[in-house]
Amino acid sequence: MMFAKIPSYSFIKPRYHSMKFIFIFGTFLTLTACSVNKEIKNNQVIAQRVNNTPGVIEHHVIEQPDHQLHYVSALPFAPEKSKTSVLFVHGTPGDWGTFARYFEDDALKADFHLNSVDRPGWGKSGYPGDDFPVYLSSQSALLAPVLEDIWQKNQQQKIIVVGHSLGGSLVPKLAADYPHFIKGVVVLAGDLDPELSESRWFNKVLDWTPDFLLPDMWNNSNNEVIAIRPSLESLQAEFATIKMPITVVQGTDDGLVRPGSATKAPVIFSSAKVDVFFIEGAGHIIDLTHVEDVKKAIYNVENRFTP
Repeated sequence: MMFAKIPSYSFIKPRYHSMKFIFIFGTFLTLTACSVNKEIKNNQVIAQRVNNTPGVIEHHVIEQPDHQLHYVSALPFAPEKSKTSVLFVHGTPGDWGTFARYFEDDALKADFHLNSVDRPGWGKSGYPGDDFPVYLSSQSALLAPVLEDIWQKNQQQKIIVVGHSLGGSLVPKLAADYPHFIKGVVVLAGDLDPELSESRWFNKVLDWTPDFLLPDMWNNSNNEVIAIRPSLESLQAEFATIKMPITVVQGTDDGLVRPGSATKAPVIFSSAKVDVFFIEGAGHIIDLTHVEDVKKAIYNVENRFTP
């Protein structure tokens, strides 16, 4: 190593990388949907309360040959009562607790059997092999056992899948792959149009940063964001074949997902029954800030479903 002979190099380079990491990491925290703000901190408190209060949720672990999948469901569970299952799918990064507050909503639980999943690679869910499953198709393939488990446990009642952010991009793929398990889709602030899903400048900066300078969580999350556009490009033909109710909810002031993507939903899902609702002035984390609108979207899908 020719630079090893320069005494100052071994001290300057680590300091440079450290400062670079602090700047990039701080920028990423500030600009992404998962920045630590008041709403997300409050949601963390709610998730802890839901998790620690007896009789609110039940944890389920589905063992696979070389990994496990984890999701939670609402209690009490009465399969003898016929009601639709709902599966919440979080964005990136995240886990089942993103939707924790919905498990404290007695009215919603009276009408639906609620479930929330840790996507593969997040929370307590793993993935096979060494490569993190960044593509929507990879995530969908790995989630099949969760969908089947929920379907079987609830008397084979079909499921409404509700996804936020990257989860919102994923749930239409689940619907395309598993129409025998799924009856409808709710997309919350999710990228749908490939051209409008181009990653932001800070994602590209992170992509250029050596992996060892970033925590695995942020590296995996950024790689998922980078993979959104090629994922969506490959899925447009499949999206056009979906024949079930789809409701898209989008904030007009979303700084991460371009609102124009929601406008194109009726064209993208050309065979589906699509409703699009814009929330004036809302940002990206509408799953936390506009709970009533999310609930209305779930009921909207349920009421439009025809066997």
